[in-house]
Amino acid sequence: MINNVNSKRLYFKSPLIGNRYSENFELPDFLREDGKFSREKTLNKIVREEYGEIDESGVEISVKDVTDEKFDIEYGYSFCGKSKHTALEFRVTKNEKSAAFVADLFIPTHVKNPNYVVQIDFMKNLPAKYCPVEELMDGKIAVAHLYYEEISTDDGDFSNGIASVLVNRSDEFSAGKLSLWAYAAKIVGEYLLKKMYTVKEKLYVAGHSRLGKTALLAAAKYSIFAGCMVNCSGCSGAAISREKHGETIKDIVDVFPFWFTPNYRKYSEKENEMPFDQHYLMAAVAPRKVMIVAASEDEWADTDAQYLCAGAASAAYKDFGLTGLCEREKMLEIGEMNVGGEISFFVRKGVHFFSREDWAFYLDCLQA
Repeated sequence: MINNVNSKRLYFKSPLIGNRYSENFELPDFLREDGKFSREKTLNKIVREEYGEIDESGVEISVKDVTDEKFDIEYGYSFCGKSKHTALEFRVTKNEKSAAFVADLFIPTHVKNPNYVVQIDFMKNLPAKYCPVEELMDGKIAVAHLYYEEISTDDGDFSNGIASVLVNRSDEFSAGKLSLWAYAAKIVGEYLLKKMYTVKEKLYVAGHSRLGKTALLAAAKYSIFAGCMVNCSGCSGAAISREKHGETIKDIVDVFPFWFTPNYRKYSEKENEMPFDQHYLMAAVAPRKVMIVAASEDEWADTDAQYLCAGAASAAYKDFGLTGLCEREKMLEIGEMNVGGEISFFVRKGVHFFSREDWAFYLDCLQA
């Protein structure tokens, strides 16, 4: 039995309640201070219980330019002269331990002050299927591309990458790999701001699937980002866990326990007892932008659960005098978008993927 259940109900509207979800469906209210949404308390609750915190005390960051001009020429990294490429090595040091990862920066040569996206990606070599660099240059977007397994491997080994520097896994509330990947995005984002590559109002973070979860976590935790692009993130990302179809907490912690803090396992098959749900994480991005793509055939991620989360998180935006997700009487049909608020949502036809169509949606959101 979990003893810290939040008994206060969050009041919000969704066309899914009473249809896909039961009439008496409830979510726990956000944590509040003087009656108003408390981002700090709400965020701290879900991060501690689900993802784990990183102790940044004593951490030192150094940056070195490791650009190889011969490599750039051989692999066409100028993309027909449309971009300037810089490779930067970020070294994280603490208590005489250190580890490094590389960020590849691509800046469009024909645009002044572009929006800048820090993308955590599954692939190192570019262009990659999830990072179409030339198209992004054409879309007036600069990219800082991170290969996620160079930050720390996607497994239960915490002795490599920045995990070896920052995490003591014997701690029940220690950081999982999602927190580490998000932290790397934050390090890169801070450098871009410090060196005036961009400004906070134009800096975003993006990812797909487990890295979509990472992008949402990074934007929620680190206010340096103006928003996030959350692609097919599903369970423990942008999808409500209560009454979820497809992947559940049990499924995900049985296979990928290392993504999370060890404490998270206690909520396996006990979603209704959780004192939080994923709307806590999305709400912590407020008043900044959240852009979400869900795929119509991605049953494992559960499009409805993601749309419900966006509707619930919108209640936090009201305390800022803003609209999160624009209210609708019906769930989105395949190919439809809900735009106009600070939370945007697109139901793309197809399967679990980060497609050019998804990128087009995000670029349209940025330019709106």
